Amino acid sequence: MGKSDIEIAVLRHRKARIRELRHRQLLNAADVSPPEAINYMAKRLYMAATEGNIDEFDVVVFEGPVLREITPQGNTILHLAAIYGHVQLLEHIINFERRVMQNWDPIPNDYQSLLLRPNFHGDLPLHVAAAAGHAPVVILLINHLRILPNGMQILLREGRQEGVQDCWLVKNNEGNTALHLALKANRQDVALALIAVDVRVSYIPNEERASPLYMAAEAGDELLVDQMLQNPAARFEGKSVVHAAIKSRNIAILNSLLVPMYGNLINSRDEEKRSPLSYAASVGYDDGVRRLLQGFENVPYVRDHDGFFPIHSACRRGHVGALEVILEFCPDTIELLNLQGQNVLHIAAECGKNEVVKYILRNEKYAVLINQKDHKGNTPLHLATMSWYPKIVHTLINDGRVNVGEQNKLGFTALDAAEECMELNPTFRERLTWMALECVGTPRALKLMPYDPLLAHGPQEGIIQANEIPSAKKYKDRVNTLLLLAILVATVAFSAAFSVTKVPEESKHWYKPVALQVFVVSNTIAMYSAVLTTVALIWAQLGDLVLILNVFRFVLPLLGFALISMSVAFLAGMFVVVGNQVWLPLLLAASGGIFLPMLVLLVVPFVLPYTSSPTLFRYVLRYPFWLLMLIVWNDTDDDLE
Repeated sequence: MGKSDIEIAVLRHRKARIRELRHRQLLNAADVSPPEAINYMAKRLYMAATEGNIDEFDVVVFEGPVLREITPQGNTILHLAAIYGHVQLLEHIINFERRVMQNWDPIPNDYQSLLLRPNFHGDLPLHVAAAAGHAPVVILLINHLRILPNGMQILLREGRQEGVQDCWLVKNNEGNTALHLALKANRQDVALALIAVDVRVSYIPNEERASPLYMAAEAGDELLVDQMLQNPAARFEGKSVVHAAIKSRNIAILNSLLVPMYGNLINSRDEEKRSPLSYAASVGYDDGVRRLLQGFENVPYVRDHDGFFPIHSACRRGHVGALEVILEFCPDTIELLNLQGQNVLHIAAECGKNEVVKYILRNEKYAVLINQKDHKGNTPLHLATMSWYPKIVHTLINDGRVNVGEQNKLGFTALDAAEECMELNPTFRERLTWMALECVGTPRALKLMPYDPLLAHGPQEGIIQANEIPSAKKYKDRVNTLLLLAILVATVAFSAAFSVTKVPEESKHWYKPVALQVFVVSNTIAMYSAVLTTVALIWAQLGDLVLILNVFRFVLPLLGFALISMSVAFLAGMFVVVGNQVWLPLLLAASGGIFLPMLVLLVVPFVLPYTSSPTLFRYVLRYPFWLLMLIVWNDTDDDLE
């Protein structure tokens, strides 16, 4: 059945109306006149682009221009669709812009396609899509960019221009290409798509001097590195790719780089001017160290910018495994010295690497290193002392081959060096180091120094260094603190004497009379020790420096003894007054067994005279010191990677 003339006329009118609306829509969207000010994007258009609403987008386009509108960060509608991964809207916008441009005759000179328009950060839509990790969007953009005419230009900041054929190489304001951003987002699929378009982008460094090849090697992505190295004209610009492979600890990537065609890579340096072997040794990558030594014989003998060899880098960081691998391939490297004339034991001691020190001491063939001196005459013991590593000092002085009396070019033994470098109020680390030396009777070079009784007794109460005279005022607070503590102990002991006087008559436990006797003896000792300490410290208030130091040497052991006696008296008194329950004495015994040894451990190393002359006494006192150091001190310094 045919249509009537009226129906045909209606259809023609509708088609004409649709053509008119589409033409008006294209004219509205074009906005070909140069903008006098920034046209910020309307809310409805922004919502349509971020939500991927094609119908709403068409309605907004019909109402006004959209191609020039941007967000406050310079993002166009194409940027927004790419950021949020709306593939269909993205295709719709690109086709819409193409229809608009076809109706322009001629195309305005100031107009740039949405595909090639950067935002205020210098990002093209391809950049933001890669950064967001939307692989379908990136592939769609790649397909549309590849069909653009080669004569088109991309206008970038500072008046720079790039041809559309090089749009893959375009950097944003931070120097990142789209491939950089894809790798930062950890999107391998996006990165592979970009590499397939133009492999040249793999070798372009950003402002951080990191190329995509470097980033892929650092991430340990073998597939990406393999694809990037397919180009026979591969370039290695920016940061060292070999160092990146070492950092990722990926032996496959390292093997792919250490081939004859890339022979110059072995000479590359990182930001700290370290060779690949030095870097591998410093991070403790033993497999990488072995691979580098297998392929290149001379690398262990290449000095870094700071004068250290790779074997020194291993010792500085305390990596015994890397040290062993280097010595396995090149045993003569044990003799290498840095610019200061220091061997590997010097460096390990100065950096506080106890495991390396113990490894060298265990090997008899390295005994020549133990007392070797650097250009300043310092032995490893000197350097460990001046760096305040008590555990290293303890390890060295326990080895009978270490000559503790060796003098450097200033005429200082290790103990002299400690006292010369120590502050008037030494830190705990300095005190422990000095104690470690005193425990074994380390000598002083007295013939080079005028005799001074204060210096001869060490730094427990202060060191008088050259042209530096300590003032009695520095010890005022310490005197007052000890005086307050002594009075407190005496007061407690005096009060306790009237609290526990006899064993309750109803008690049938054998230990209570014994506990009462222990209480009486301990409390008496604590009382009189505290009183003597108080009287001695009152004399110290006179302000004479020699008197103060002598009083300190007398009252510190006495006060420590008073504290221990008071603790024992307290525990014994509790046994006396406790009831007949079975569990309470057991609890008291357990708590005393834990806390009393801890108290002794903390008090004894602080108050006992480590400068005592009898060798046997010093030998006995080494063990409380060693336990204290083991519990409260750790000689592992921060790893500066």
